[in-house]
Amino acid sequence: DLPRWCANQCRQSQAMASPSGYPGSSPEASPQAVQDNLTPYYASSLARHARDSDMPMPEHGTNPRHCLKMVEDYHLLDFSERLNTSSYVNVVFEPEEEEVAMKGLKVNLADQTVYPESFRLHNDTLNMIAKLWHCPKPDDFDAYGCYAGAGTVGSTEACLLAGLALKFRWRKWYASKHGMDANQVRGVYPNLVISTMFQAAWEKLFKYMDIEPRFVKPSYKTFTIDPKKVAENVDDKTIGVVCIMGNHYGGQYDPVWDVDTVLDQLNKEKGFQVGIHVDAASGGFIAPFQEGLPAWDFRLNNVLSISASGHKFGNSCCGTGWVVWRQRKDLSDQVAINVSYLGGSADSYTLNFSRPAQGIYVQFYKLLRLGRAGYTQQVANQMAVSQFIREGLMAMKTAGGKPVFEILDAVGKSDQKLCLPVVTAMLNPDAGLPYDDIDLQHVIAQGHWYVSGYRMSMHDPLTEESVPLFTDQPGEQAMFRVVVKNNLTMRMAQHLLTEIKTAVEFLTEHGSGFKHRKPVLKKGASRHAC
Repeated sequence: DLPRWCANQCRQSQAMASPSGYPGSSPEASPQAVQDNLTPYYASSLARHARDSDMPMPEHGTNPRHCLKMVEDYHLLDFSERLNTSSYVNVVFEPEEEEVAMKGLKVNLADQTVYPESFRLHNDTLNMIAKLWHCPKPDDFDAYGCYAGAGTVGSTEACLLAGLALKFRWRKWYASKHGMDANQVRGVYPNLVISTMFQAAWEKLFKYMDIEPRFVKPSYKTFTIDPKKVAENVDDKTIGVVCIMGNHYGGQYDPVWDVDTVLDQLNKEKGFQVGIHVDAASGGFIAPFQEGLPAWDFRLNNVLSISASGHKFGNSCCGTGWVVWRQRKDLSDQVAINVSYLGGSADSYTLNFSRPAQGIYVQFYKLLRLGRAGYTQQVANQMAVSQFIREGLMAMKTAGGKPVFEILDAVGKSDQKLCLPVVTAMLNPDAGLPYDDIDLQHVIAQGHWYVSGYRMSMHDPLTEESVPLFTDQPGEQAMFRVVVKNNLTMRMAQHLLTEIKTAVEFLTEHGSGFKHRKPVLKKGASRHAC
């Protein structure tokens, strides 16, 4: 009968009140637990329990409908992901896309022997991306069936793999040059040249892989690396130079083409073999669909590897990344290991081993779904919406007729106008406004939009100090950005501009009387995300 079934069910999957206020800590079913299984979540006792700050694992399970509601309560209190203009991560999916993701969720891509066709799908996706970036077809293509590269857990893993490959390639060259054996050369501290516009992935490389960062600070007028300063920082301990195709602060492209020319001359004069890694975390799926850009990819001889986030403008799901090397010899073969204990023999190129295939599945789906024409049209839409927002910001004036904002992105500042679909600005220093960009961020949030404001400073991974990002702006100066993803339509952009204008009017009216109290973050928390 039903009551007996419920009692038995509760003994197996119970969610009952505990002295600490968290359901499920008692080993015996109670009448309340029986009742909770029969009622909707909001009529159950679970709905009146506060979350324990030191939450224990319940002794027994909980009704699946109630579990879903509890997860939904967490999610509901977040910002709306579609109104988050701070993050680059794709958040919209077609129903068919979600079905594909669910299929991939059940596949461990590391097990190539059991899931050979899923790994073939991985290789087919890798090949499409390698050709998108003009990678020359490797001599060993027939033996492997794919270009040198791998799907990764976001672009962070891709950057770490690319950095390691450069380090091992350099180590072999340096040992030969100085007559060192393998143990001796491990004691030499190598360096990597990179702009202060770097993403957090590179800080992990410097810390975890024992590599010295050689930072090149740009001007706030360009946000891009200066090729002449690159040359000043390269020596025989340099494993490579990182060029950023679309920095996450302002969306500008480093002049890879000019850095390539500088390295050509430097390598020839000094007998180096310094190459370029292109960090195209954001630009890897934007730049190929923009006309008028100089060659930035494998068309340049010194470009040895390229990485990108599939989950950003590649429009896959979160946790998808890609790395492609020019060749296996002295590059990807330096990071490959062979795995034979899963019933076969297969090479693995990733730091992470077991991983679900959903990101690869969705990336494959998206490349087929959009094709080159679809991506091109989508990029055109995003750039048009970006320009609309940019012009809307430029049109806002103070009571005295001064511009409220100074546009900082490539369209606003640089000679090279092609960039990511990102609008970056700061409150006009000459306007004398009694509030800053961080205050603006919090007031805009009252209209449901999340716009990221942040200081012009970076965390030095070696000294642990906060230092200015630019040569010509103090670290205390604030700015903000709006990332125009594919879901930010023109209609939504109109609403966003209205909210920004309303926020400016509110802050101007309240003057210095408005002081937003920012919450103190726990150690290790971050105020800024890509």
